[in-house]
Parts: sequence; C-alpha cells; structure tokens
Amino acid sequence: MYIAIAAHDLYPDPGSGGSGRYIYETGRRLVERGHEVTVLTRRRGDVPTRETVAGMDVHRYDLEIAERHALSIGRRLPRSLSQAADHVGAFASRDRPDVLSLQGPVTGPLLSALAADSIPRSCTFHSAWPAEYRLRTRSSNRSDVRRELNARLRHAIEGRTLASCDGIVTLSAFMRDRLLRTYDGVCEPAVIPGGVDLERYAPDVAATDVGTGLPIDLETGPADAPATADGGVHETLDADATTPSLPGEPAFLTVRRLSERMGHGLLLEAFAAVRNRHPEARLCVAGDGPLRERLERTAARLGIDDAVTFLGYVPDDDLPAVYAAADCFVLPTTDLEGFGLATLEALAAGTPVFGTPVGATPEVIGGLSAIADVRGPALARSVGVAALTDGMCAWASLSTAARNAAGRAGRRYVERRYPWRQTVTGLETHFETLAN
Repeated sequence: MYIAIAAHDLYPDPGSGGSGRYIYETGRRLVERGHEVTVLTRRRGDVPTRETVAGMDVHRYDLEIAERHALSIGRRLPRSLSQAADHVGAFASRDRPDVLSLQGPVTGPLLSALAADSIPRSCTFHSAWPAEYRLRTRSSNRSDVRRELNARLRHAIEGRTLASCDGIVTLSAFMRDRLLRTYDGVCEPAVIPGGVDLERYAPDVAATDVGTGLPIDLETGPADAPATADGGVHETLDADATTPSLPGEPAFLTVRRLSERMGHGLLLEAFAAVRNRHPEARLCVAGDGPLRERLERTAARLGIDDAVTFLGYVPDDDLPAVYAAADCFVLPTTDLEGFGLATLEALAAGTPVFGTPVGATPEVIGGLSAIADVRGPALARSVGVAALTDGMCAWASLSTAARNAAGRAGRRYVERRYPWRQTVTGLETHFETLAN
C-alpha cells in the first residue's frame, strides 16, 4: 500500500510537536511492515527540501503562518503553492497513492487540493485548528474582531477538508466527540489511540544515555531485562533497587511546550503550596516556548525559584533518562488535551503520573486508579491550584518504595494498552478499508 501523508510538522525537524512525533512513529512502522510512505510537510529550520527519514520519502515546502500578518502570508503563498505542487507531482508521478492521510491544518487541505479527486482521503484529527488558534492568541494584543475572523477562516478551511474525507481517525473518544460537536457533515470517526516506544522509554535507562549537563544524578538499574512481545523491556527493579533520580525528595517533572493551555502557571502555584508541606521537594520543567520568561518571573514571585529548574529544550536522546529520573510526572493541562504522548512516555519509563481531568487524560490514565499498587491519585479532582496541590502532596507523602511500585504498575499498564504496534495495526486496517 502507498500512503501519502500531509503533516503539520515531522520529527525530528526543529520545533516538531506531538503530531510530528506521532507521524514519525506510525509512518516508520508502516514502512517496516512493507508499505510505501511519502510525507509532505512544511520546512522548519535548516533541513533539506527532500530526504529519506526512517524509510519515509519526505518532501518539504516553505511557508510560515504563525505570528505572520495576512499580507505577508499572501505574498509568499504563490511560491509555497508552487513548491508543494512540484513535490506532489514528483511523488505522484512514480505511482498513484492508495490513500491520502491528512494530518496538518495547512498541509492537509493543500495536499487534498493538489492530489487527484479519485484517491481516498483520511484525516487524522489531532485537534481543532480554530480552538488551538483561540487559545494561542488569548493573551495577545490582537483585536477580538481580528481573532474571530481568523478563527472562522480556520473553521471553514478545516471543516471543508474534513467533509471531503472518506474516513476520519481520532486518538481519543474526547477528540472524536469534540470533532462531532464542532463540525457538521463529517463521517463517524474511528478512535485509534496513540502509543509509546516501550524499548526507548524504559525504567532502567543508563547514565551514559544522558548527553547534556542536566541536573540529574543517574544510577543504573538491572541491564538484562526480558523483552516484551512489542520489542520493549519489562521493568524488573524491585522496591529496593536503585533508579535514576533528580535532586530533591520528591522530584516532580513536567515535559510540555511552554504555552497557554499547558497549565504551567497553575503548576507553579500548586508547587509553591507543596513546598510549604514538603520543603525538600523540587520541580523540573522540561520544554521551551513563549511563556518561559513569564514563568521564571512567576517562580521568583512565589519564592520557589531555588526549587524549580527550567531545563529548556531537552534533546530527544536525553528524554528517556529525564523521565526515568523523576519521582512523579505532572500533567497540568487546562484545556484541549487531545491525547498526551508525554504521559505514556513517563509511564513507560516507570514514573508515576498525575494529571488534571482535562480532555483525553481521564480516558488515557483513568484506569490507573483501579490498580492496587497505584496508591497516589492518577487524576486531580478538578482543575485548580488546591486540587493539584493535594494530589502532588499525596504523591510526596508516599515512600520511595510505594512510588516505585506505582511506577512498575504504570509500566505494565502501557505495555498492555499502548504499544505502537496496536496503533499501527489499527491504522493499517483503516487505510486498507479505504483503499479497497
């Protein structure tokens, strides 16, 4: 089967996000199963306009939209369309794709318009484009009229693309329901959850896997762990075994882009209250974004800047060790959590997870609450400082052995429910149904 994917971004390009990682992980596994995969995406940073990435034939065109005025976008658009058309012509001339997988709010409509109408179309709906725009610009100095016009334009473009598709995929029931409430005239989506690389994210990450100067004191666990059916490794540490650790007791971690809906301000307020009860606790914030300076000022205002470390962008090679080093991973999202790959990565690394009851988070980690070894809360009772504080204090009050037991249980949880092979099998069946 020949699958042509339209991507908003693609890992490992600079600035790639969750959807870019998802496309990379599913695309390369489809290639491993013998399918041909071509990706059309926007060019980010100093990367080639065309190359092979993990067996995928990647084509990139130049177009910047974020923080750009409409006139600036309009001047560059003809050249961008010409570039994209050349790419589509190049990969379509070799063979006709069996299916188009539209996964980008800009590139998706573009590929759909340039490709033959007879090719079946599927859209993987990661999030609503107008909703993302409204959240991203909520604190900007743009007028309400301008923001609303931009949001409506995005709604019209995305709605038309969705209505033209023969199939739709969402990663969660939450996002399926959000889609059906937002857009009329679309087909019933198939819910195919995302996954996690169980071999890459594991509890026994060695200290030599860390290549940065991060403030992590790593000790290795057992090196010879048995393989899982998915090619991962079962975590074999007992309660007394040594594991990677961040400074402080306990060490909380969040890995998120520093932007409006991610809830970092809420997390800092809650952590300040946690420190009153647990003075040795520390918080590490991994990720970068437009709110970093504001968040650093907030930490200073709250008097916790000596206990909060802003790690900035963490190279992908170092992320497994960072996850494994924490005592508890916190997901403080305040809006529009469509799935949460970082949540699964932390669990796969053997680190307990605590999150706000937002978006898909309850369906992704809600099942942890029924596991006896998970003695701390998986979900906050609400979205607010008090609820987040209470949950973090509950995890801080547990012994190291109890947190380690919860981490082992979380690892088993994702091994059963979220290996990438299940995601790719679902996508493979979905695409084959459309192609036939």
